[in-house]
Amino acid sequence: MTTQPATAGRTAAKPVGAAFIVIYALAMFGIWMAINLPASVTLALRISEIDPAGKATSYSIAAGVGTLTALLANPFFGRLSDRTRSRFGRRRPWIVIGMLGTVVGAAVIGLSNSFALLLVGWVLMQAFVNAAIAAVLAIVADRVPESQQGIIGSLSGAASAASLVVGIFFIQAFPTSILAQIGLPVAVALVLAAALVAVFRDDAPAAEPLPAFGVKELFGSFFINPRKEPEFSWLLLALFFMFGAWGVVSTYTVYLLQDMVAVPKGQLNDVITLSYVIPGVLAFVSGPIAGMVGDRLGRRKPVLAFGAIVSAIGMAVIATASSSVQFLVGASLVSGVGSGVLLGTYIAFGIKTMKETTDAARNLGVINIAITLPFSVIPFIAPLVLAIGGGEANYVALVLFGGVLALLGTLPLFRIRSTR
Repeated sequence: MTTQPATAGRTAAKPVGAAFIVIYALAMFGIWMAINLPASVTLALRISEIDPAGKATSYSIAAGVGTLTALLANPFFGRLSDRTRSRFGRRRPWIVIGMLGTVVGAAVIGLSNSFALLLVGWVLMQAFVNAAIAAVLAIVADRVPESQQGIIGSLSGAASAASLVVGIFFIQAFPTSILAQIGLPVAVALVLAAALVAVFRDDAPAAEPLPAFGVKELFGSFFINPRKEPEFSWLLLALFFMFGAWGVVSTYTVYLLQDMVAVPKGQLNDVITLSYVIPGVLAFVSGPIAGMVGDRLGRRKPVLAFGAIVSAIGMAVIATASSSVQFLVGASLVSGVGSGVLLGTYIAFGIKTMKETTDAARNLGVINIAITLPFSVIPFIAPLVLAIGGGEANYVALVLFGGVLALLGTLPLFRIRSTR
């Protein structure tokens, strides 16, 4: 399980072994579980304990602030990681710092007795877990040869999909202990991240000399100059559209089932559960397959385009759905196969289109903005689309709008010519 130090630019790396791949995947699983479980379940439960009367408003504030923190923290800490000269390397220190900060944030949430204090803990947790995520994702660019970047990059998406399913068992095992529900997933993440730090022994410090880091460089952490990196910028635009399509379905699943498909109230909860579980399993499976196919073919563009086209087909199926079964088929195509392919391809494709990999962590952080931002933007655009026709909410138009977004995402790929 030997590794080679990363150097500036692009260097040939020896293939990584099965043990490294397994430990990397487990570390990603643990880190994602540490943040996905509170983001989806335990944060809401904690807020309902602290502020039962205003829990809906408080949760909306926490969710919005947390998302913004994650968007900013990922590329910012990624930039710091890219520039770190520690003798322990440039990724491992930030994995350690990120996980320790996550522990502090989780402790604050678990012990808080006011919403304000809980919000502080949530900001800390989101910021530092994204420091760890940025560093771990950059290992793919630093250490993994191009022929394996697809499969190993896809493990992040697969790990994220699996983390929530497994994390639910902590809630079931400790239904009355918020500290256990939040703390045990973080403890698992600590152990698995420590294992990755231990095996990534040849993590190299940033190459010297480094340019000055001032205000301009700080804000540059969140921005890619299209003139200097045109192909990477085109990929960002493609991902924004493609993940926007997924955002339409994932954000409005409940309302689509209630108002468009008209699922009977007694069946609604079961159908909602299936609409998340079935696509989640399909995404978990299709992501690594897409990564392996891209590695085997040495081509990323057609794989990414395939994911977008499958999503568009799924949108058409949903738009014409008259039964819950048809809706589940469409959702499985969009949020299952389509999103799985996107998650299994975007990291390797992003690394390939970077001008230099010396800024890999920052660049992957900017990609994170491109794929996360649509989930915040879609709720603001949706009311305009739903109003088309002037009558009841036009969910068919909204779903077709998502299909158009998916297809629009394929167009920028034609401007990327240096890689297939």
